[in-house]
Amino acid sequence: MDLVIEKQAARRADRAARCSPLHRRCFAALQEGAVGLAELCAVDSPFTTRSLSEAQADQLVRWLLRVGLLRREVDGQGLTDRVRLTPLGRQVVAAWPEGRCPPVSWQERCANGLRRWLSIWS
Repeated sequence: MDLVIEKQAARRADRAARCSPLHRRCFAALQEGAVGLAELCAVDSPFTTRSLSEAQADQLVRWLLRVGLLRREVDGQGLTDRVRLTPLGRQVVAAWPEGRCPPVSWQERCANGLRRWLSIWS
Protein backbone atom coordinates (compact mmCIF):
# COMPACT_ATOMS: atom_id res chain seq x y z
CA MET A 1 0.00 0.00 0.00
CA ASP A 2 2.77 2.47 0.91
CA LEU A 3 4.56 1.77 -2.36
CA VAL A 4 1.42 2.65 -4.33
CA ILE A 5 1.06 5.91 -2.41
CA GLU A 6 4.73 6.72 -3.00
CA LYS A 7 4.37 6.09 -6.74
CA GLN A 8 1.29 8.30 -6.90
CA ALA A 9 3.06 11.06 -4.97
CA ALA A 10 6.09 10.82 -7.25
CA ARG A 11 3.88 10.93 -10.35
CA ARG A 12 1.97 13.93 -9.02
CA ALA A 13 5.19 15.76 -8.09
CA ASP A 14 6.74 14.98 -11.48
CA ARG A 15 3.68 16.28 -13.31
CA ALA A 16 3.55 19.43 -11.16
CA ALA A 17 7.24 20.14 -11.81
CA ARG A 18 6.94 19.61 -15.56
CA CYS A 19 3.80 21.77 -15.77
CA SER A 20 5.41 24.59 -13.80
CA PRO A 21 7.05 27.53 -15.58
CA LEU A 22 10.40 26.64 -14.00
CA HIS A 23 13.36 25.78 -16.21
CA ARG A 24 15.56 22.76 -15.66
CA ARG A 25 18.19 25.33 -14.61
CA CYS A 26 16.02 26.24 -11.62
CA PHE A 27 15.72 22.64 -10.52
CA ALA A 28 19.50 22.26 -10.85
CA ALA A 29 19.95 25.34 -8.63
CA LEU A 30 17.45 23.92 -6.16
CA GLN A 31 19.51 20.73 -5.98
CA GLU A 32 22.59 22.76 -5.12
CA GLY A 33 20.92 24.97 -2.53
CA ALA A 34 18.03 27.27 -1.82
CA VAL A 35 16.42 29.70 -4.25
CA GLY A 36 14.54 32.76 -3.06
CA LEU A 37 11.16 33.99 -4.16
CA ALA A 38 12.76 37.20 -5.44
CA GLU A 39 14.95 35.17 -7.79
CA LEU A 40 11.89 33.47 -9.28
CA CYS A 41 9.97 36.68 -9.92
CA ALA A 42 12.89 38.81 -11.10
CA VAL A 43 12.58 40.38 -14.54
CA ASP A 44 14.37 38.13 -17.04
CA SER A 45 14.80 35.43 -14.41
CA PRO A 46 16.97 32.60 -15.74
CA PHE A 47 14.82 30.20 -13.72
CA THR A 48 11.42 30.70 -15.38
CA THR A 49 9.96 30.37 -18.86
CA ARG A 50 7.98 33.59 -18.41
CA SER A 51 7.91 36.55 -16.06
CA LEU A 52 6.11 35.88 -12.79
CA SER A 53 4.66 38.40 -10.40
CA GLU A 54 5.47 37.93 -6.75
CA ALA A 55 1.94 36.61 -6.15
CA GLN A 56 2.25 34.11 -9.02
CA ALA A 57 5.65 32.95 -7.79
CA ASP A 58 4.26 32.57 -4.27
CA GLN A 59 1.29 30.52 -5.53
CA LEU A 60 3.61 28.34 -7.59
CA VAL A 61 5.89 27.74 -4.61
CA ARG A 62 2.91 26.92 -2.40
CA TRP A 63 1.68 24.36 -4.95
CA LEU A 64 5.11 22.74 -5.26
CA LEU A 65 5.35 22.67 -1.46
CA ARG A 66 1.95 21.01 -1.29
CA VAL A 67 2.82 18.23 -3.75
CA GLY A 68 6.03 17.55 -1.84
CA LEU A 69 8.53 18.76 -4.41
CA LEU A 70 9.90 21.67 -2.37
CA ARG A 71 10.40 22.58 1.26
CA ARG A 72 10.99 25.95 2.88
CA GLU A 73 14.40 26.80 4.19
CA VAL A 74 14.65 27.66 7.86
CA ASP A 75 17.13 30.06 9.40
CA GLY A 76 17.73 31.07 13.02
CA GLN A 77 14.61 33.23 13.06
CA GLY A 78 12.19 30.79 11.45
CA LEU A 79 10.92 30.16 7.93
CA THR A 80 12.34 32.17 5.04
CA ASP A 81 11.12 32.85 1.51
CA ARG A 82 13.79 30.49 0.19
CA VAL A 83 12.97 26.94 -0.92
CA ARG A 84 14.92 23.82 -1.79
CA LEU A 85 14.15 20.38 -3.19
CA THR A 86 12.88 17.64 -0.93
CA PRO A 87 14.18 14.08 -1.28
CA LEU A 88 11.11 13.39 -3.44
CA GLY A 89 11.99 16.41 -5.57
CA ARG A 90 15.55 15.17 -6.00
CA GLN A 91 14.22 11.76 -7.04
CA VAL A 92 11.88 13.33 -9.60
CA VAL A 93 14.55 15.56 -11.13
CA ALA A 94 17.10 12.74 -11.18
CA ALA A 95 14.72 10.65 -13.30
CA TRP A 96 14.61 13.31 -16.05
CA PRO A 97 16.92 13.09 -19.05
CA GLU A 98 19.88 15.46 -18.94
CA GLY A 99 19.43 18.98 -20.16
CA ARG A 100 15.70 19.59 -20.04
CA CYS A 101 12.37 18.71 -18.48
CA PRO A 102 10.36 16.06 -20.31
CA PRO A 103 7.45 17.41 -22.38
CA VAL A 104 3.97 17.63 -20.91
CA SER A 105 0.81 16.47 -22.67
CA TRP A 106 -2.35 18.54 -22.59
CA GLN A 107 -4.01 15.81 -20.49
CA GLU A 108 -1.28 16.16 -17.88
CA ARG A 109 -1.64 19.95 -17.92
CA CYS A 110 -5.40 19.61 -17.41
CA ALA A 111 -4.96 17.07 -14.61
CA ASN A 112 -2.38 19.26 -12.89
CA GLY A 113 -4.49 22.39 -13.29
CA LEU A 114 -7.58 20.67 -11.94
CA ARG A 115 -5.73 19.19 -8.98
CA ARG A 116 -4.12 22.56 -8.26
CA TRP A 117 -7.46 24.37 -8.50
CA LEU A 118 -9.17 21.84 -6.25
CA SER A 119 -6.37 22.13 -3.69
CA ILE A 120 -7.23 25.80 -3.23
CA TRP A 121 -10.61 24.80 -1.84
CA SER A 122 -9.43 22.03 0.44
